Amino acid sequence: MVVGNPVPLVGRGVQLAALNRLVDRATKGRGGLAWIEGEPGIGKTVLADAVAVRAEASGHRVLRGSGDKLMEPFPLRLMAECLEVSARSPDREVAEIAALLRGSADELGAAGPVLAAAERMLELVDRLCTASPVTLVVEDLHWADEHSLLLWGRLARAVDQIPLLLVGVSRPLPYREAVERLRSLVEKREGTVVELKPLDPSEVAELAGRIVGGAPGPRLMAELDRAGGNPLYVRELVDALADGGLVVARGTAEVHGKVKTMPTSLAVAISRRLGFLSEETRWALRVAALLGNDVDAGDWALAVGRPVLELADRAAEAVAGGVLKDVGGRLRFRHELIRQALVEQTPKAMRDALHISIARTLADAGRGVDAVAPHLLAVRDVAGDWELGWLARIGEPALYAAPQVSAELLQRAVGSIEPGDPHWIALATRLAQVLFWLGRDVEAAYATAEEVARRTDDPVIQCRMRIQMIRLAGRLGRYEQVLPIIVGPADDVLPPLWRARLTAWSSLILLDTGQGEAALATAQDALKRATESGDPIAIATAWHALASCDDPAARPGQMRAALDALTSRDMESTDLRMLLLANYVTQLSEMGRARETEETLAEALRLVDRSGTFRSAVIIAAAISVCYQHGRHDDELVHIASIDEESFGSDWMISIYAEAAIIAMHREDRDTADTQLLAAVGPGPFTPDNLPAARYKLTEALAMRAEADGDVRLALALMAQWLDKRAGLRRDERHDELPYLTTLALTVGDEKTAERAVRVAEADAEADPVPSRSCAARFCRALVDDDAEELLALAAEYEGYRWVVKAAFAFEQAAVRLAQAGDTARARSALNKAVRIYSDMGA
Repeated sequence: MVVGNPVPLVGRGVQLAALNRLVDRATKGRGGLAWIEGEPGIGKTVLADAVAVRAEASGHRVLRGSGDKLMEPFPLRLMAECLEVSARSPDREVAEIAALLRGSADELGAAGPVLAAAERMLELVDRLCTASPVTLVVEDLHWADEHSLLLWGRLARAVDQIPLLLVGVSRPLPYREAVERLRSLVEKREGTVVELKPLDPSEVAELAGRIVGGAPGPRLMAELDRAGGNPLYVRELVDALADGGLVVARGTAEVHGKVKTMPTSLAVAISRRLGFLSEETRWALRVAALLGNDVDAGDWALAVGRPVLELADRAAEAVAGGVLKDVGGRLRFRHELIRQALVEQTPKAMRDALHISIARTLADAGRGVDAVAPHLLAVRDVAGDWELGWLARIGEPALYAAPQVSAELLQRAVGSIEPGDPHWIALATRLAQVLFWLGRDVEAAYATAEEVARRTDDPVIQCRMRIQMIRLAGRLGRYEQVLPIIVGPADDVLPPLWRARLTAWSSLILLDTGQGEAALATAQDALKRATESGDPIAIATAWHALASCDDPAARPGQMRAALDALTSRDMESTDLRMLLLANYVTQLSEMGRARETEETLAEALRLVDRSGTFRSAVIIAAAISVCYQHGRHDDELVHIASIDEESFGSDWMISIYAEAAIIAMHREDRDTADTQLLAAVGPGPFTPDNLPAARYKLTEALAMRAEADGDVRLALALMAQWLDKRAGLRRDERHDELPYLTTLALTVGDEKTAERAVRVAEADAEADPVPSRSCAARFCRALVDDDAEELLALAAEYEGYRWVVKAAFAFEQAAVRLAQAGDTARARSALNKAVRIYSDMGA
């Protein structure tokens, strides 16, 4: 006998009332957050069901999905399920999201299909919320993929602005730091956290009574005591007892006669449930269990080698037996523990063989990486030549749709064969490219590209790997290391477009190693070759190189020409466009062209929203810098809040934390500043000798903190380290810090360091005479010379460029010198202007 009733909601009245209040609030237009947590079987899903029923009755669009351990490596699969993302969707934008996640949307111009899909999912939720309140229930977050967790967090930060009730459901174990951060986020944003505890004996009695239709007698209650208050175990024990003499008479349910051997664990109780099914159904379910919690009927049929129609009876029997449930036209295991029990019933050797067979069957049927890879990863060893061939043949966009999984499969495959194997070059080349696009494991990407370039006889593959090494060297700051592989006479054998691309990237390495004249000549040669080849990427890269090497006055036009050359929307073109836009924003900002800076930044941010890539870090960093210089501190904080820390990496985040700390210091919010600095560099003490890979803004933030504590000499020591940097390097930002450094030196009477700062600023301006550097050099000289008139002139010039933070600082320093000279009226006027600017930006 199998009791068919669903587990009723018992003992959760207080929790349900709290969640229902959130539903009511969202119905009125105010979103909210909820977090439901508890052990397996404790009733999380039943409670979520009750919330969903209340929300639907209140006019909400209810969306649901659940995590799956097998799909954990696949980006955004959980949120795609929740948001009903399907290639068959009549909504064009939803179908495009599905295409991005399948890796079949190269025409959409997504340099990072996963990040692009995430941005579009955010837009989708926002759009749905304009039509009606939305309740989004995301279950089994402990098995969620990383990107779904990031997206959940971004939605959690948006519930104040849209009528979205976001419900997260998770177990406390297995512990995942990313999941714990989301739980903490719910608490910080005053959401409702529900920790489900075991039912007490009276609640167990009520639950059992409602399942069997009678109040439990003493013997039945004694047996149910072993359930430990877990509702699912109560249900399974009742089912097991029903098979051994459970009788309901006169309103009382009691066990009569000798009780058969009772299961000692929940897993065993669930296994006994499976004994009611036919052997053929159990076999089909064991195969289905290897496919995950959600069972696609087509994949199931392929895996068992039966037509879908033949599986209908098996599915119906499993649903009737309480093993599967029909959810919106899909089949899902009623509980993950049921699937786990089925998996464990299959011996390990047989499981491995089944996984390999399923993987090959799905691959032969044309299924993508998301369907095939979980089965390959479930087996320790590479599944033979067919797996190597499949990895070498599958389309590159499909690899980029699940880059972490693709990297793992490719690393395993490359490591399983010798370099002389026919598959090695193709697989290692793909591995190098996937690692490059991931933007994270830069060392591994460089080493792999280097080995491929050394071993291949194909000049085009070798050229691609050399270009990749050059670009990776830029990320690593190892410019000298790649000098031996830049373009040379032997490269005349290359097709024109590849020769042009290699020449353009080589010019940037020459520039970064201080060979300015050679860099300019090489960039000019690259543009000539690129134009002759007609290749848009080569032309854009060459214009980019020329803009870095040529006369600063010509740079904006050259950068615009680079952007205009990119007419295609493929992945490589979109990635290059984002790089160019980030550099263009920086260049326009350095030149004080405020309106164009803001317009180009808006264009770059729109591309981030639609395309997504690890270059988001560069563009958002540029946005933060522009907002700071233009005095828009609140906008700057919005950009900082939009960052997903896991996506940006530690080096980027150090600068971001520093930016936030500087704003806090300007606003005399020491606690926030200390929190940000603690996140950036730890608890200190902060000295020039114990900083991590230092960045300009981090040093400025630490110096401001030291100055606020009265330790001006420490502030100076921190800042002075930048005087040892070589002048003229691309992307060198120290000129922005040199006036502050000079002020600190003069404050402590260190005229030698102040004079040195002036010389360095003037050398930087001579090497690259853009307005930002020229003004910095003049500022430093005016400070040393006590030239208040020059400082006032600079302040006015800064205001014209909309560099309001610098303008305020110049007015402030002019006021000090005018007061010292006895010109109190003009000193007061200059100080009032500084105060007005600081007040306008909340400082």
